Amino acid sequence: MNSETILRQIDEIKDQLRQNSGNPELYNDLGVGYYLLGKMEEAIKELNKAVSLDPENTSFKFNLANTYAEAEMFDPAKSLFHDVIDKKPDHIPSFNNLADCYEATGDDDKALDLFEYITKIAPHNALAHFNLGNFHLRKNRHIQAAKCYEKAIEIEDSFTDAYYNLSWILKQVKARDEALAFAERGLQTDPEHEDLKQLASQIRDEMR
Repeated sequence: MNSETILRQIDEIKDQLRQNSGNPELYNDLGVGYYLLGKMEEAIKELNKAVSLDPENTSFKFNLANTYAEAEMFDPAKSLFHDVIDKKPDHIPSFNNLADCYEATGDDDKALDLFEYITKIAPHNALAHFNLGNFHLRKNRHIQAAKCYEKAIEIEDSFTDAYYNLSWILKQVKARDEALAFAERGLQTDPEHEDLKQLASQIRDEMR
């Protein structure tokens, strides 16, 4: 969706609000539109209106939390993610984004606890293992990260980005045969994955 389309939709929502100023769905949609345009201040303002009109709506709170997080206002974001989780204890996106907030504010232990918890409540969710792997990778814990990516691939053998990250780790430790094998397996799932094609080419060059 391009910016012109979003702006047109925003104008339509504003017209509807002139007729129905008490509709929280419209404020939510308006806030999401501003979010997509990168206008976080306006998005927060409109999403707060949606939440104030319908404080039990977890979708509105989740959208507002994400917007606060994007604006690097992590304290209100954390509070709202906790509110959503209180109402929906299995809401994985809230757990994941809450973990991101804790990591962003330097609480790596809390972030790790949450990323690991997600893999326990959703053990067959490949993305949960992938995100845990990414956390380990950001902390330069390559062995733990590789295990997470292998688990993600075991669950979802078409998870191209997991192949890429695992291949990249193996390349760093000069396990080039294994690195190339995972890169080629990843390219079987997505032959047009540019980063993976480039990585495979680099590995082949190093093996010459």
